[in-house]
Amino acid sequence: MSTTFSIPSNFATCPNCEKTCTSILWCVNCDIAYLVENFKNWSSGDPKLDDFIRHTQKTAKETMDFLEWIDFSQFDLIKYTGKEGSFSTIYTALWMEGPFWNWDEAASIWSRGGPTKVILKRLNDSRELSDQFINQVGV
Repeated sequence: MSTTFSIPSNFATCPNCEKTCTSILWCVNCDIAYLVENFKNWSSGDPKLDDFIRHTQKTAKETMDFLEWIDFSQFDLIKYTGKEGSFSTIYTALWMEGPFWNWDEAASIWSRGGPTKVILKRLNDSRELSDQFINQVGV
């Protein structure tokens, strides 16, 4: 028995602004506005890094297409992997909130996916991030 799946030629219409979503569960207008509204609620402490993260959020085309600042207190079960690079040390951890998962229309917020295993890089001498490093992350 064969099953055929049909992929829609366009994505759903945003229930908020009624424009076509650019991907599943992503409205460029509403979701970017939500991220921009929350710029005031976080900072890495480094203006260059903050600007870079905000740029990825303002230009995102889908849910997993941007970076976000995650406070260290959101990580649990941090374990050293034994791997080190020339400018970083690598760990595994559990991100307790997890990534954006689903838009909660009633509360007008993104709910999160819950505990998610992630890789952490501790940057050596990261007090001032160079433009070269920021450009490398952006690639």
